[in-house]
Amino acid sequence: MPFLTEMGQRGTRFTQAYVPSPFCGPSRACLAFGKEYDATGVMDNTRWSGNHVQWETIYKLLRDEGGYHTMTCGKDDFYEFDPNFPKYDNNIQNLPLMDLGFADAIRSDGKIRVAKDLDHVFLNEAYRTYLNQRNVTMLDGTVINARTAYKACMLGLKKGCDASSFQSEIYPDDYVRDRAIELLDRKVPGKPWFLQVNFPGPHHPIVSTSRMAASVVDRQWPDAINNPDFVEGRCPQQEAKLLQKYANNLESLPPQLNGRCNYAAELENLDMLMYSIVKHVEELGELDNTIIIVAGDHGDNLGDNGEEGKGMPWHASVSTPLFISGPGVAPGRVHEGPVTTLDLGGTWLDYAGVSRMAPGMTTRSLRSILVGDETAPRRPYISSGYLEWRTVIKEMPTSPEDPAMTSYKLICCKGQKKRNREGIMEYVGCKGAPESAKPYPGSEPWQLMLYDTMRDPDDLVPLEHARPDSKVSPNSYTNTKLEPSTDNEEWQEEINTAPQGSANVIQP
Repeated sequence: MPFLTEMGQRGTRFTQAYVPSPFCGPSRACLAFGKEYDATGVMDNTRWSGNHVQWETIYKLLRDEGGYHTMTCGKDDFYEFDPNFPKYDNNIQNLPLMDLGFADAIRSDGKIRVAKDLDHVFLNEAYRTYLNQRNVTMLDGTVINARTAYKACMLGLKKGCDASSFQSEIYPDDYVRDRAIELLDRKVPGKPWFLQVNFPGPHHPIVSTSRMAASVVDRQWPDAINNPDFVEGRCPQQEAKLLQKYANNLESLPPQLNGRCNYAAELENLDMLMYSIVKHVEELGELDNTIIIVAGDHGDNLGDNGEEGKGMPWHASVSTPLFISGPGVAPGRVHEGPVTTLDLGGTWLDYAGVSRMAPGMTTRSLRSILVGDETAPRRPYISSGYLEWRTVIKEMPTSPEDPAMTSYKLICCKGQKKRNREGIMEYVGCKGAPESAKPYPGSEPWQLMLYDTMRDPDDLVPLEHARPDSKVSPNSYTNTKLEPSTDNEEWQEEINTAPQGSANVIQP
């Protein structure tokens, strides 16, 4: 992916970036409020409650304290009823309004909701309206509504979905790219700005246009970890029957659904789209004064250890790529220590010269890492969680005898209940756990696992198996209260002494 390669060369690449929660809504709530998962109260993808409407967001601080023209587009997973930029018509539900902190926005929804939700209930959603107002032409010349084609391709229906009806003009990620450029073109001249671009992909349902599907058909893709027979991970367009039919006519290859190859096709398409946004910033003459950040709100197991999707404590789910480039950022640098995307908010405030934090915010700045200052204090540990598990990642010496630094990852997870051969319900392993993880006692719901993420990045071998000198004690863990620090004095001192300025910030 040429754009991400260039980002790594021009800026800093992080090899251990974790999300505060590997689920869309909770992860983005943590980012917006600058708080850890348990502190936000947004525990899953249910909508934010009316209790949040009085809270200040990072974006509100950037706009009101920093004087930034704050913008967002795409699938933000934020509270729907912003008085200035509601995602839906509020006349039906009549819920409290919340100023999210944006000066301009074009908000849209996720892939499945756009396909399934009813128009008369969810009015005002931009992407659904965009599709409803357009027609597309199928290979046989039939003209159909664009949302009909979109629904067919997203839901795996044959009628309405072909190489001609589902192209980049209506593809969800391309749509969001176009809205980002629209926002950039209409922003207030001469004012510092912030833009958060929220691409729907890569995300289930994994769908490729004909062009995207053809671009990955002639390559081999790695099997899922500990799951080489994962059928859903196979590349559907590489099936012999399909290859034979379209070997000399790949431009007519139907859009493809699922498969690790099509997840890769989504990523490569995003790489191209992100490049085009940054190129537009360059054409506006503002690239040299812009901080660019590429990150995700969660990963995807993609069949690893027999599980698909997100919401799990394993590397593929809880980790995300993170690249940062821009003025003053050390070029070509790789940071191998653990960081959290929660601290992107603090980084934005730092570069914007905003020193005030809203009550309860625990986000910090990554600026010292970006400028190459290794002496600056770091978070004592990184944390993440979702529903019935929590994990803590801490950088420390490998052992008293080995001073080399590594990162240890402690997972505390409640298992799933399943019926055994005798018909008795008992707890089994944490969802997505590798087979090497210690099995459960029949009546014990909680499982503790410790991993060395530097030597075992895929969380395959708990240290109790890899190192006989290691031991995880349930009693010592449960008696230790691990909470994010709420002491912001260190952070306040750091940003108060930082140079003030107005760098433009874009966060695809």
